[in-house]
Amino acid sequence: TRAIKGLEDVISVTVVMPEWQRTKPEDPSDSHCGWVFADPEGGTRVNSIGLGGPFPSSYPSNHPDPHLGAKSVRELYEKVGDTFGKYTVPILFDKQTKTIVSNEYAEIIQMLNSEFNHLAKYPNLDLAPKDLEDAMAEVDKWVYPDINNGVYRCGFAKSQKAYDK
Repeated sequence: TRAIKGLEDVISVTVVMPEWQRTKPEDPSDSHCGWVFADPEGGTRVNSIGLGGPFPSSYPSNHPDPHLGAKSVRELYEKVGDTFGKYTVPILFDKQTKTIVSNEYAEIIQMLNSEFNHLAKYPNLDLAPKDLEDAMAEVDKWVYPDINNGVYRCGFAKSQKAYDK
């Protein structure tokens, strides 16, 4: 949606690393693991939950958090005072107010389609036309459980059989 609407110049993307790490490694009593930002100066690391690796601390498409300097997605949430929910991605982050606008993928897609038209190269392009709402809702019924959430299910799989499912 971001590219199709022509919003690349106003809405940036930062991709987290493809493995989970302890989000507060300096605290031995905190075992939370989650998404982390790249660390171009770091060494190799393994997944904190013991699956995979070693991994580099940065890939060409991954970058450190450019807005608040957070090391992890959890730290980003904590820095903006959002400690009540889960530390999930994607995140639509407002650079000016330094706050999380949304972390719900369907809501973010809707926002990118209409809320940023004044900044878009293609503001008249409507990716959610009213006459297709019902058909799009039907697609959404399987996109989240089978694709979006499927990525998480694969990541949490404890066996090859669970992964294949």
